[in-house]
Order: sequence, then structure tokens, then C-alpha cells
Amino acid sequence: MQLKRLLQKLAWRIIAGRPPTFVEFDNTYHWLNYAYYTMMNDPSGPPREVYAWGALQGAALAKVLNYPRISILEFGVAGGAGLLAMEKIAGQVERLTGLQIDVYGFDSGVGMPAPIDYRDQPNMWFAGQFPMKREYLEHLLKRAKLYIGYVKDTLPAFIAANPAAMAFASFDLDIYSSTRDALELFNTDYEFLLPRVICYFDDINGHTYSEYTGERLAINEFNAQHDRCKLDVIHDLSWFVDRRYQNRYFWSHLYWAHFFDHPLYNELDSHRKGVYTDAHGSGLRAKPHSNWRENIQPIQPPG
Repeated sequence: MQLKRLLQKLAWRIIAGRPPTFVEFDNTYHWLNYAYYTMMNDPSGPPREVYAWGALQGAALAKVLNYPRISILEFGVAGGAGLLAMEKIAGQVERLTGLQIDVYGFDSGVGMPAPIDYRDQPNMWFAGQFPMKREYLEHLLKRAKLYIGYVKDTLPAFIAANPAAMAFASFDLDIYSSTRDALELFNTDYEFLLPRVICYFDDINGHTYSEYTGERLAINEFNAQHDRCKLDVIHDLSWFVDRRYQNRYFWSHLYWAHFFDHPLYNELDSHRKGVYTDAHGSGLRAKPHSNWRENIQPIQPPG
């Protein structure tokens, strides 16, 4: 029995060490895991892993819903390492999906604001923390657009610029008040949002984070105040990814922003789900998605 278990473990290590075979595009974990492995083994070096998954999953949803272009965002740029990684990831995901991807970064430019009270966890954060070397960063950026200023002031300008629909957003603002302001992003018109937007919240686990302070409090308050939209963690996501990457800390930091009355919320979200069989056993494919702005009426949110 022990020999059998050893052989099983050895067999898995051999299999796990091999690259996955080519998988035709679809918004499924089968393709996502293939594409993610491809990105992680890029000859130029692996990208920031959590951003890679977020951008990839958001782009896959957009592609099956026939969006030609999407936006991916980082709130809290600081030194710029994350935004530079996001630029690289955008190029990789464009090659894998054929979509066009715009990259945006939001930051005060002068470091963190002073905590307003205990909700901003002044035991961890202070004014001026994580300043930006703006000129140096702007010299390095190739495609990302920076919005400099406090997010409550820059979000209106961003929306007024008519961005492509948002598919992935990273919230790395650390404190409650800034995260609360950034979540106003999801109160915009559906023209600027996918029906589900994947979100990464950086500061929610470990340390002194709680449901009553910081980013978790901002999430909880947003959900309490909104019926048409809810933020919810992608439950047990680590069980659906390639075993090589299951032990990454960040799977529990990924959420979906659900827009229940978005005209595309109930559309089939993978090609495979659009295939069915008629009475004679022939494979049939559902009709392509309609022009939702003209033909689909919004549904009512639950409750």
C-alpha cells in the first residue's frame, strides 16, 4: 500500500512537471489554467501572478461576451512595480485572447493620506507612506495612463474619458477610506463595466485586518449599501487552479463584483455552455450574443 502511494506521488510529480497541452480558447478553468501556465513560463520572466490571473479571467469573460476592448486598473501605484507588471500582462493577455487592453493606475502621487480614525488602522499606516517618484515612473511606463490625485477626485475624470469596459481592478490602497472611495467605480454606467468584474484586494488577510477596519470594512459597507451590486470572494478558487500554483496566498484575495441587473449578467459566459445536443444527437451552438444595448432589457436585482 505504501509503495502504491509513493508511485502515485511520483506519477503526479512527473505529470505536474510537464507543460499542459494546447487548449482551444474558452472561458473555462481548463483554458485559464493552460493560458496561466503559458504566462508563468514566459521566456522574459513570469509576471506578477495575481495580476496575471485577474487580467486573464477578466479578458476571457469579455471575449466570450464579444467585447473587443477592456480596461484593467490598479488603485495604489506607489513605486510602480505593480503597474509596470500590469503593462506586461496586458500585452501577454492580448496575444492570448486577441482583445485590446488599456491599463490605468490611480495614486495620490504623494503617498498615503492621514488616517481618518481607527477604521484606517493608524497602527499600520501613516501619512506620506509609499510615495511615488512620478517623473521616474512616467519615464518607464509604455502604455499605462496615470491618474494622479486622491481617488475620489480622479474617478469622475476617468469615467468622463469614456474608458473601455472594466474587467479587472486591483485595490491596493491599504486603508478603509481610500478603498471606500475607489469602490465608487462600481456605481458607474454599465457601459463601462463587464457584468462581473474580477477584483483583487491586497490588504485583507493576516496582520490586524478585520471585518470592522480597512479594506474589509469598505467591502462590507459597500455590500450593505447596494442591492444591484455585491462584492463576494471567489470561493475555494485555489481548488480550481493548476496544482502547481494552489499554494499561493492570493487566491483568497480575489473577488467578483456582481452586477445583477447588468444586461449581460445572465448571458452564457463560455462557448462550451452554448453547445447543446438536439434530438438526433447533433451538436448545435447557441446563437451569438445579441447587441445587448438594443435588444436586452435589464433584469430586476434579487430581493
